[in-house]
Amino acid sequence: MAKAVAKKVEKKPKRKAVTGFAPLKFQDHTITQKRSGRFSVVTAKGKNVNGTEKVSLLTAAKVLKGSFKKADTEAAAPAAN
Repeated sequence: MAKAVAKKVEKKPKRKAVTGFAPLKFQDHTITQKRSGRFSVVTAKGKNVNGTEKVSLLTAAKVLKGSFKKADTEAAAPAAN
């Protein structure tokens, strides 16, 4: 019988921190960054914050820039007649 040859398995390198973002702690919530690059907002009681409230907290902390749709900016500008 022939001996089975063992294949060399390459190990994947460990993930590095995305941006080196330090957690921001406020009186009522904490903002951290996940390994995927997304942000997590947790209240002081330990509940996750999601949706528009999360976006408003991240923009207020200047973690995210506000993105506005083109239609919103056109509606805000007065029509020149």
